[in-house]
Amino acid sequence: MDGTNLPDPEHASLADLARSIHGASLDPQAWPLALEGMRQRLDASVVMIGHHDFDSGAESSLFEAPMDADFCVQMAAFSARNPWFLSSEDYVAGRVVAGEDVISPHDLRRTDFYRDFLRPRGLLHRLCGVVRRDRQGMHFLSALRSESREGFGESERRELQQMLAHVALSLESQWRWQEAADMSQALMALSDDESQALMLLTRDARLVRRNRMAEQLLQEREGLAVEDQVLRAANPAEQRRLREAIARACDDPAAGEQPQVLSLAATASAQSLVVVVRRTGPVFQRGAGSRRPLALLSVRCASGAHDALRCVFARHYDLTLAQARVSSLIYGGRSLGAIAASLHVSENTVRSHLKQIFQKTGTHSQMDLVHLHARICPGWT
Repeated sequence: MDGTNLPDPEHASLADLARSIHGASLDPQAWPLALEGMRQRLDASVVMIGHHDFDSGAESSLFEAPMDADFCVQMAAFSARNPWFLSSEDYVAGRVVAGEDVISPHDLRRTDFYRDFLRPRGLLHRLCGVVRRDRQGMHFLSALRSESREGFGESERRELQQMLAHVALSLESQWRWQEAADMSQALMALSDDESQALMLLTRDARLVRRNRMAEQLLQEREGLAVEDQVLRAANPAEQRRLREAIARACDDPAAGEQPQVLSLAATASAQSLVVVVRRTGPVFQRGAGSRRPLALLSVRCASGAHDALRCVFARHYDLTLAQARVSSLIYGGRSLGAIAASLHVSENTVRSHLKQIFQKTGTHSQMDLVHLHARICPGWT
C-alpha cells in the first residue's frame, strides 16, 4: 500500500493520527498504518483491533501492527485460556482497562497463557479499550508492551482513551457502509432470479440498479434503451410518457401505493411491453447530497413467465385455474391464438374464459386486464 500522502507514524500528532483512523473507515487496508501510529505513540510492541466472544472464549484479530499472521493464529489458539478475559464485568463500552486491573503480573506469570504465549514473545503488559460491547462479546483496541518495560501509565491510558473514541466512530462508519453494500448486493442477487426486468431510477431517469433480465432487455432494445445511463423509450413518441411517469413516481408520495402502468410499443417482431412504475423509499444519492425517492420499474414482456398457480391477481379475483392461466398468459403478452395453442384448447374456449375474467374483474379489454393485473401482481411470483 502506498503511504506517500499519509503521515509518518513515528512523528504523527494526535490530529494526524485521528485523520488516518477515520480514513481507514473508507479503506480498511489503511488500518495497519493507523495502528502503527498508535503503537508508536503508546510505545507498545503490538497494537491490535480484535473481537472477543465471552460465551465461547473465541478471540480473533481484525487488524494489527506490526502485521504478523502467526501472532494472530497463536493468540486465537490461547483465547479460551486468556486470563485478561475471564470476566466480562470489567469490560464496558468506552472503558480503558489495564492488564493489572484484571490480574496482577505475579498471578499472570503463573498461567500457561503467559508461559506459552506471552513469554516467548517477550510480552507482559496490556492496555485495552472497549470499542463496542454487546451481550455476547466485544470489539476492543489493545496495546501490548514488552516484559522488560514498565507497565502502561496514566498518560498512555489517556492517549488510548482519546484514540478509542476515534476508532469506535471509524469502525461504526465502516460497518454501516459494509452492511449497506452487502444488503444491496444480496437484494440484487435476489432480484436477478426474477423473471421480469427490474430497474431503479432517479427522477431524471438515470439508472441506479438493474437486474439480469433488465440488462438483457436493454441490450435487445425491445421497447426500452439506455444512453449515457439514462433510460429512454425506444419509440421516441413514448419517451415523454415514460419520463413523466418516472418523475411523478418520485414526486408523489402516493405513487408507491398507486403504481402507474404504461404500455410501450416494441419492435414489429415483439409484443408490447407493460411497464409498472412505483415509488421507493428515500435513498441517499451522492450526486444530490441528500435522500430522495427512486422509481422502481418492473417490465412485463412476452418472454417473461408468470406462474398462474401462485398468482396474487388470480387469488384476489377468485379465478379458476383455467381462468388464471389465460389471464397470466395475456399478462405475459401472448395472443389468443398462442394461448389456445399452449393450453391445447380452441380459441373459442379461450374467448369464453376471457369473457368470464372480464366479468369477475370488471374490465372490458385485454389492455384493461393487463393494467389491472400489473397493479395487483406486478410480477413477483
